Amino acid sequence: MRVSAWIMAVSALGFGLFTVVFGIISPAQEIHAIHNAVVASLLIVLSAPPAIVVARAPDRSIRALVILGAVAIASLATMALSLTVDPFTLPFAVLIGVLWVVVPSREGAVPAGRSSWLMLLMVAAGAVPLVLYALSHAELQRIDSSSEHAAFFHWVETSFYASAILLLGLLAALRPGPLRMAAWLAGLALAVLGGGSLLLGQYASAIEAPWSWAALLGGVAFIAAGAWEAQRVNLATD
Repeated sequence: MRVSAWIMAVSALGFGLFTVVFGIISPAQEIHAIHNAVVASLLIVLSAPPAIVVARAPDRSIRALVILGAVAIASLATMALSLTVDPFTLPFAVLIGVLWVVVPSREGAVPAGRSSWLMLLMVAAGAVPLVLYALSHAELQRIDSSSEHAAFFHWVETSFYASAILLLGLLAALRPGPLRMAAWLAGLALAVLGGGSLLLGQYASAIEAPWSWAALLGGVAFIAAGAWEAQRVNLATD
């Protein structure tokens, strides 16, 4: 389990950093600016941190595995919607399944605690635009048979990204104390999408203002709400 998790973590960090550097230095990658930002964030922000937690403490990793499980569900769902098997994300989803098979104990996979109505309202507010974004990009992957974006599986990966943000946000809202990492990951990933769209608005998959501002500020606000709710939970249990 430790070996598999470290392979996942190192691969996510390595390929994520490679995407950042290659996307900056290669002129041919300019048209993929938003897609490269999304892929790098998908690897570095959403995938690597929970994998590192699992690798460091396999016997105390069930909450990180829940987060990775949500990421895997998002990837499989968007590949199904896109009618496309993404060879870059499918192995990661398979390894997450392997981790769930070999984990020493699944106790605590559904942690006790209360939900945050504030965070649930924030997730509900972001659900419609994120779902529409995910569905539209899954459709692009289905119908686009000629562009480089489709050839590099960028449409399905942006669909995956939006779906993962939504699922992690929901997890964080349901259990803001035990799953506070999910709030950080979802909020940061949403802020990356919003900030990237503001800076690179002329490229494919950028979201238009004012939605890009809403994503940036909403991501920061979700992180703050998650930290506040987690602190309230901790104080209530002391």
